[in-house]
Amino acid sequence: MNTNVKINIVYSQNHTNMPRSLLLAVFLFSSLLSFGQKYRTAAGIRLGNSFGLTAQQKIGKQATIEGIFQVPMRATDDAKLTFLYEEHRKLIGKRLNFYFGAGIHKGWAASKDDPDPAGLSLIAGAEISLGNLVLSADYKPSINALSGVRFYESESAVSLRYIFVKPKKKKINWKFWQKKDKDKKKKKKD
Repeated sequence: MNTNVKINIVYSQNHTNMPRSLLLAVFLFSSLLSFGQKYRTAAGIRLGNSFGLTAQQKIGKQATIEGIFQVPMRATDDAKLTFLYEEHRKLIGKRLNFYFGAGIHKGWAASKDDPDPAGLSLIAGAEISLGNLVLSADYKPSINALSGVRFYESESAVSLRYIFVKPKKKKINWKFWQKKDKDKKKKKKD
């Protein structure tokens, strides 16, 4: 994956050289912007301001969709269903990732007198794969743009998911000097 990183440097009269450590940090960070994810399908529980169920499905090389259903721990909070599109990037190896994304949510108000919340949700977090489990921590702000009592809500949560489907492993042809069976069959036909 090719990653282009542009850095705008503003020089002042007092500072003519950028510290080498900052350049090294930028280089290392930009080199880490490649995909890392050790599962295709995972589902589990989510604990934060509310209790919830979460499921993630890999839909692209760097992308997942996630569904979260949350029920409140307090009687005054709303239940909520959220669908998110997320981009994943590795931090250290393929097992430790950070992710960010956006989506929509629909809620059910705790009081019949209040309008049901609906709007946009954002998410940012980090996750680690440990065997068949994925442990993640995230921050998920919500904007009730369409309806709801509160315009802005936010939540931090920890999720524990079980990996139901792992990614397919690519076979590496270590004997690259040997021709594949397809090439042999092709030559026999000619």
